Amino acid sequence: MATDGLHENETLASLKMEAESLKGKLEEERAKLHDVELHQVAERVEALGQFVMKTRRTLKGHGNKVLCMDWCKDKRRIVSSSQDGKVIVWDSFTTNKVRLRPAWFKVLRPSCRALS
Repeated sequence: MATDGLHENETLASLKMEAESLKGKLEEERAKLHDVELHQVAERVEALGQFVMKTRRTLKGHGNKVLCMDWCKDKRRIVSSSQDGKVIVWDSFTTNKVRLRPAWFKVLRPSCRALS
């Protein structure tokens, strides 16, 4: 131990130095663990079973790729926007489009909060 054969003042100083040294080593080891490449972490992750998705309903109306989609709080309506610039509100039960009253709504960020 660092305190064998030392006076009280020397003991305190040597213990502080030893503690600082150990803190430094600990930080180095932590840094090694945090600096890992993705493929090394991926090797440790267990593989998932095959995930099968089924198409339940298809919503047709956008002329280009859909950029984003969000469910409303009522879990009945869906808002989607696409690269063609359209924002469409859907009734998820009937797959019909919900008519929007104000035309300016189509320039807003898609969100169901305004509809709930």
